[in-house]
Amino acid sequence: MGKWHLIETLVEGAATLVASGDEAKELTSIRSRNVSPAADILIEPIVEHVRRTREPFDRVLGSKKQGRSWRYYAWPIIGPFRDVHGIQLWIGNPDEEIPPRRLTSGVFWSTTDWLIYQTWESGAMSGTLLEDWVPTALSSDYINRAIHFEKEQEFLEITLTPKPGMALSTWFAVRHDHGHAMQWQAVLRPAPDGSGVMVLYHDFSDVYSPSVPTLAELGLQEGLDGSNVHVAVFEAQRGSVVLWIGRAPQWLEWQYAHLTGPVVHPDDLPQLQASARRIGAGEEPYTVDLVRLHRGDDEWVKSSVTMRPFQLKDRPAHAELMLIQVAPADDLY
Repeated sequence: MGKWHLIETLVEGAATLVASGDEAKELTSIRSRNVSPAADILIEPIVEHVRRTREPFDRVLGSKKQGRSWRYYAWPIIGPFRDVHGIQLWIGNPDEEIPPRRLTSGVFWSTTDWLIYQTWESGAMSGTLLEDWVPTALSSDYINRAIHFEKEQEFLEITLTPKPGMALSTWFAVRHDHGHAMQWQAVLRPAPDGSGVMVLYHDFSDVYSPSVPTLAELGLQEGLDGSNVHVAVFEAQRGSVVLWIGRAPQWLEWQYAHLTGPVVHPDDLPQLQASARRIGAGEEPYTVDLVRLHRGDDEWVKSSVTMRPFQLKDRPAHAELMLIQVAPADDLY
C-alpha cells in the first residue's frame, strides 16, 4: 500500500522528512530515513528535480536489486515568491490509486515590514474564499487565528529575531472560518538573507487532535478580555501590531490595517515613537500615552497605551519591538 511523505525544502540544502503516512517526523535529513523502498532508487535526485523545475514528478522506477517497480509521484508546495517550500511525495504500486494529499501551503514571514506573504492555498487551509483572499496578511492576524501553539518561546525567537541556521518544527491549533479547530504541523527556517522566515504548513487534523491551551493560559486570556485591557507586541516606528498576546480587542480595527489604514492616528504616532525612543535609551522604564486608535470607517477611540521594553527569555530587550497594553480611555469621538 502506498504512502504520502512530506519533505521540507525551505532553504537551499535543506531536505528533511517532517511527515510519513499518519506519523509526524522530526527534522531529519531524507538521507537518514528509508523513504524509498529500494536502496538503488534514490530520493534526493527527485527532490532536487522538483525543487528546480517547480513541476510535479510522476514516474514508475524499477529496482534491479529487488526486481520490481514503484510509482514515485512528487508534488511541489510553492510559496509566494515561487520558492518550493516542501514536496509531497507518494510512493506505491504502479497500478494503485493515489489517495488525496493533505492540505499544505508555504508562506513568507517578513521581518522587515511585519507582513505575511501568502499563497491562496494558505488562505484556503483556514477557509478563506478565493474572492476574499489577499496576498498579504498581518503577522498578528495569523497568531490571532491560533487557539494554541506549542514551543511559544522558540516560535517568538525564530520569527522576531531570526538567525541563519535556526530551524523549528512545532504545532498550531488553528481556528477554521467555519468554526472548527484544526491541528497544523509547522516548520520554520530563517531566509538566508535575513529578510524573514520561510514557513511550511501541513494540516494533520485527520490524525492529531487540535491541542488546547492550558487553564493558566485561558485564565490570562479571559482576565485580560474581561477587563478590556489587551496586550500586544508593537513596532512603534510603523505603528503596527506584530502579534496579540491573548485575545485581540473587538473595538480596534487591526486585522487588515495594511489595507484599511493605520492603527494609530497619524497625528498621534509621533507621540508613541518618542516614547519608544525614551524607553530604548533607558530614560524611562515604561510610558503611558493617550492616543487615538482606529475603530474603523474613519472612527477613532481615545485609548491609553502603556509601553514597556519587549524581550525574550534570557535575551536583551528587542531593538525595534515594544510590549504595549491598550485600553479605551473614553467614548468614541
